[in-house]
Amino acid sequence: METLLIAICVAAFLLAVVVFSPVVIAVDSREQQLRVRWLLTLEFQIPLPWTEGRKFFKAFGKPFLIPEKQAAATKKEKPAGTGVTVQKFGKRRSAGRFFVRCLGDSGIRRALARQLSVLLRRIFSSVDLRGLASDVSLPDPALNGLLAGALAVTNPGRRQAIRVNFKGENSLLLELRFHPHRIFKAFLYFLPGLPYRAVFRQWRAFSAARPH
Repeated sequence: METLLIAICVAAFLLAVVVFSPVVIAVDSREQQLRVRWLLTLEFQIPLPWTEGRKFFKAFGKPFLIPEKQAAATKKEKPAGTGVTVQKFGKRRSAGRFFVRCLGDSGIRRALARQLSVLLRRIFSSVDLRGLASDVSLPDPALNGLLAGALAVTNPGRRQAIRVNFKGENSLLLELRFHPHRIFKAFLYFLPGLPYRAVFRQWRAFSAARPH
């Protein structure tokens, strides 16, 4: 009994560490990477979409190269149409019609829009901007001067997060942080408010109208 209690306490502690540890997302244009860090020991690095590079996964500081998917030299020809493919297509089409039918109900639309707006507000409020540094150089030196003056007026005597230069250098360093437990809490508030009864009524009417 004591061993089971200790195991439950350890599992609860590890779960709390995982859920309450923040996830850090950093975008660095100079290194041309997007980094995702979690639990201070796990890190995932991928190149920015417009750059070239390899994906890395780090655990306790040790990097592991993620192999890239290579296209097959020869593609096998698939049969034109099988019964399973037709059946799957029919299910997807039926689900799409039911989704459109639900959106046609004004009560479902209002409830869904209300819940989605609350969910998005909670998710956005759970994200913290912890770091922002940017070097900006506009093509026209006159515009650079105007931008530098405007930034100096808005934040006099403070360190500028956006720095203007005349060297043609543009860079961005952005760091976002969010806590998984806040996202989980947002979905806990989102799910109970969905119009389940109205969706069930629409499903009964849709099932009755379908040809058998």
